Amino acid sequence: MKARREGKWKYDQNIRSQFTTDAYIMHSMSMVQSRPPHLPDYRNPPLNEVVLGVQFAPPRGYQQIRAGEVWNLYKEEFPLVEEMPPIPPMFETFGLSRPGAMFNFGIVSGAMQNRFWFLSREKSELIQFQQDRLLHNWRKVGANNNEYPRFEKMISNFEKELETLEVYFNNLAPQKLVCNQAEVSYINHIPLDKGDGREKASDWFCFANFGTAEPDDMSFVFRRALKDPSGVPTARLICEAATNFNPVGARIFVLTLTVRGAPEDTTVEAALKLLRLGREVIVTEFAAITTDSAQEIWERVR
Repeated sequence: MKARREGKWKYDQNIRSQFTTDAYIMHSMSMVQSRPPHLPDYRNPPLNEVVLGVQFAPPRGYQQIRAGEVWNLYKEEFPLVEEMPPIPPMFETFGLSRPGAMFNFGIVSGAMQNRFWFLSREKSELIQFQQDRLLHNWRKVGANNNEYPRFEKMISNFEKELETLEVYFNNLAPQKLVCNQAEVSYINHIPLDKGDGREKASDWFCFANFGTAEPDDMSFVFRRALKDPSGVPTARLICEAATNFNPVGARIFVLTLTVRGAPEDTTVEAALKLLRLGREVIVTEFAAITTDSAQEIWERVR
């Protein structure tokens, strides 16, 4: 066990040090659709939801009265619809030195238009659309036994959905999607009330060790800039964890890992490239901050 732990940490430390280098960033940005062989993998991860999203400049010629036309683009696979409040525009910014300063901001101009959820029949997947963004969510539903379709399938579908939307907007007025931010989030639910004694933060997270003074609840967040090959920060990893309750009232840790930032240019291709990089950073970070015993429960296979 000790040898396996030392081997794991050597692997994790190597990976963590690599993605602070230009070479690793360039390698990650060039990955194609197949799953990268160096990424950790699990048979039974605590994954509850995955979100892929692209924010873009509001297209010319679009008004909210046309939202039904957008739904028709996806209605065959997403026949259900719900209306939600809009998400304000959000940009990751860098160079703020004031203590406690937030690292993102929203810009709102003109009338705010609502956000629409286009849901699959099972409600396990949905497209979120508003005039300046498109997102695709997969989530656990019902008895939590619907299988995660894996990132490669999700991003392939998301690419088609973005291309379909771009064609639609181009028919309104000659234009391309002008992508200005991309984000990927993995939300994990880690159960605590299973009766197996694993109810402390240190059972799950390598950095948490409260000794005999285990807190009743816990919340933490950290952020780290991700840099392009020239050393300029363009995206940010955001890690958040907190004690919470699931829908049936059982205690859980909710661990959310997000990468958000500006693509290297405004094309759909560049936005997707950033999503692939973000997925690599998130999966590697998840392995680095969780314990050996937790990863045994989740049946890590590499």
